[in-house]
Amino acid sequence: MNPQKIIIRGTNWIGDAVMTLPAINALRKIFPDVEIDVLARKWSSPVYRYCDFVDNTLEFERPQGIAALRKLSGIARKIKGCGYDTAIVLPNSFESALIFKLAGIPRILGYNTDFRSVILSVAVDVPGNKRKRHEVFYYLNLVEKLFLSEPIDWHEGPAPVLKIPEDEKVRGERVLRKLGWDGKAPLIGINPGAAYGPAKRWPTDKYQELACALSEIFPSAILLVFGTNSETKIGNKICGPIEQKAINLCGKTTLQEAISIISMLSLMVSNDSGLMHVAAACDIPLVALFGSTNPVTTGPWSSKARIINHKLPCSPCLSRECPRDFICMLGISVQEVLSACKELLE
Repeated sequence: MNPQKIIIRGTNWIGDAVMTLPAINALRKIFPDVEIDVLARKWSSPVYRYCDFVDNTLEFERPQGIAALRKLSGIARKIKGCGYDTAIVLPNSFESALIFKLAGIPRILGYNTDFRSVILSVAVDVPGNKRKRHEVFYYLNLVEKLFLSEPIDWHEGPAPVLKIPEDEKVRGERVLRKLGWDGKAPLIGINPGAAYGPAKRWPTDKYQELACALSEIFPSAILLVFGTNSETKIGNKICGPIEQKAINLCGKTTLQEAISIISMLSLMVSNDSGLMHVAAACDIPLVALFGSTNPVTTGPWSSKARIINHKLPCSPCLSRECPRDFICMLGISVQEVLSACKELLE
């Protein structure tokens, strides 16, 4: 199978997108001269834009509601005459493969999930050890099964890497300067949100206490709180006690700006989230807090990361909301998070 022009359906969420990067990089090494483009949702597309092994990133809004099929057809029409002979589907959904079928791409390749074997030209079986290895290997395995004649010992696998262009860093600096940063003070990031649900979130009160402690120990630093517009009140609560030493970025940046700013941090503290994976891929010292999810499969891939996770009989439960006492997160003390921060900063 020798593709001439490849289009990849990128994953829908930021963290998942970061974890697909080693597989796309491996594909680039197998086919160094082939054009490789990524079709991704607007929400995750900035991740693929910061990869030097992706030629073009095509952005779209996810179709929803009754008109979903019509919208899918519209997306398919946009890529239909672009000369793609091979499509690789990284998400597991039926819809993500259907786009390429509607676009008339001859070869559509992906995992045999969601009843889509009728669409795929080659359907790869999901590996039996999927829930025991990092998600990075899940995507690498797909590339291996599709394009390599012999299994490869990936060992620990190549790390996801994001390279932020200098002009994008300047853009991030401008955002911070408008909000009061002097351009010199070291930056510490706090990411108190997590899209999957409250079971992944360390309590806001604890983040507030941590922010106060970090501000005392590192008085020259400015703390930045990342989040969406819906998390503005959480950001205000964390920033409140330290006033001029903190900037609430919730709802004030685009994803591209947030990624650029994260690449400038001296340290990031985060729940298991997309921005946690971004920080790891930007090689930023990172303290990652895990409760309901599994750091073995979705932990940050970085030698500079410190994972705090209390192993309990009920974990990882992978629940959106804790059905019990939430001890997996409530049991993480401010002091142990602070100690990990000090170790990385000092």
